Amino acid sequence: MSDPATLPGLLPLLASAFGSGAVTQLARQLARSTPPRVRVVIALATAAGIAALTVTALLTVFMRPAPAPALLLAAACVTGWSGPGILTRLGTLLERKLGLPGDLTREWPRNETRRTDPGRADGQTEA
Repeated sequence: MSDPATLPGLLPLLASAFGSGAVTQLARQLARSTPPRVRVVIALATAAGIAALTVTALLTVFMRPAPAPALLLAAACVTGWSGPGILTRLGTLLERKLGLPGDLTREWPRNETRRTDPGRADGQTEA
């Protein structure tokens, strides 16, 4: 097996993370009572795959000793189920840890309750 510290060594891991995140989001979208349009499903699955790839790559860098492949696969699937919104939260967390001001338009109110937006057909919650 090649050295996992090099990019060619990480490619199989990152490809499987992308695939697991995308397939998990695809399954979530297709399990809905009224499946969304194909373009929306493809976009959400791709974004979830990118999020899963990102989280998996970060876990391989920051966790020592190196995490087990099963843990990385589980993290990719959980991230894929959560969807691309986790990247916004992760970006905000990293900006705060680094002391950067960040994008003030995406800050979430602290004490506001979540509510379903009646204007959205998918029933997503609004922060």
